[in-house]
Amino acid sequence: MWRWVLVPCAATAAYFLAIFLGVFLLIGGRFPPFLAEPTAGFIMGLAVVIAGSVMAPRHRLATAIVLCILGALSAAIFVRFLFLSACIGGLAAFGFIAWWYRPGRTGSATRRVALIASGVFIIILVIVYSRHADWPARADPLPPQLADILGTNGSRVVAFYRYDRGGFIDHEWLWRVDTDSNMVELMVTKLDLQPTNTVPRQFWRLPPFYWPRSMPADAVAFQSRLFRGDQRGPDGSHYFLLHDRQRKRAFVWVKDNF
Repeated sequence: MWRWVLVPCAATAAYFLAIFLGVFLLIGGRFPPFLAEPTAGFIMGLAVVIAGSVMAPRHRLATAIVLCILGALSAAIFVRFLFLSACIGGLAAFGFIAWWYRPGRTGSATRRVALIASGVFIIILVIVYSRHADWPARADPLPPQLADILGTNGSRVVAFYRYDRGGFIDHEWLWRVDTDSNMVELMVTKLDLQPTNTVPRQFWRLPPFYWPRSMPADAVAFQSRLFRGDQRGPDGSHYFLLHDRQRKRAFVWVKDNF
């Protein structure tokens, strides 16, 4: 009977571990927000069901179903993770438990399932990486901040791409603005940017596949007076802008510190 006590203990430990991973490492870190919350919910649903079910002395499938429901509801109600992603994680864990503890499971079946699971995992990694690199990129509407700066001249922007780097209290965005030099000069003036000869090393390592990896020919850089590439910097909005005059593009690193 004492082993049943381990079921809620293991599930609770997995629940809080998933909260830490989800809130502080995914949602509060630099993981793209559109991937962070679904991933956090999936991990919570998966971890709670597996941790609790493995500790159950018997009736593991029934235990897995109960934990799947409780874990998904708790994730949605108390932590505000996506209910659907937590359900999918819990059901994936239920499928694993049902297969792993099935009587008569053979070694060849284990190898086949492991091969399939590896293939699915690789596909998921490819999808996650493609979204991390913002591929394929889709044009976005101008954000209110930039639309206010450009005003009626916003129609002269050929294409705009915004990459959300996330953040818990502070937030960061990456903009690619395809437009002519006059519009870039207007942005520089309105944002009160100063010319600079130094580009932060971190700038070349930012994730989007369309981001420059070295200084383009005939490019110039500007930044806010208090912009810091290697650290948070002070409160307020700060910008680093690289103008690729040859390709008629501006790349802007935006830091909005609370």
